Amino acid sequence: MKTKFNFLIVGLVALFAIIAAPSNGQTVNLVSGTSALFETVVNTGTAFLTTPRLLQERASYTVVQVNVTKVSGTVGGTITLLGSLDGTSFVALRTIETQTALPTITAADATAAYHWRINGSPFPFYRVSWTGTGTMNATFTAQAYFMRQ
Repeated sequence: MKTKFNFLIVGLVALFAIIAAPSNGQTVNLVSGTSALFETVVNTGTAFLTTPRLLQERASYTVVQVNVTKVSGTVGGTITLLGSLDGTSFVALRTIETQTALPTITAADATAAYHWRINGSPFPFYRVSWTGTGTMNATFTAQAYFMRQ
């Protein structure tokens, strides 16, 4: 019985160490204008999800993931990653080396996940914009992960 109790204590200590371990990153949900965690794109409409103002330490790299859920029709359109200094004027993110816009993503006719990885965290605001195409109805969510090293 004592052995089982010791095993339980060791397990609880290990679990606490995992929970209390410092994190090297931060995950932030992008939200709609009404603070919802998802947005809906219908036909050729455009929808946005935006981060709140980010006050994190400078990140080594940033990953933004978009999760698309097909509702009906033929899902398509263009998904774009944007950045802003003021939270009002958004521009497509550009690569440092070429000053060309990061590749946009063409949504496939299915439920899917897409992502971008960028060096650093150059903006305090990020936005994912999706403009649909044809006859479709789909929802999407987005998260940004800022990795510090």
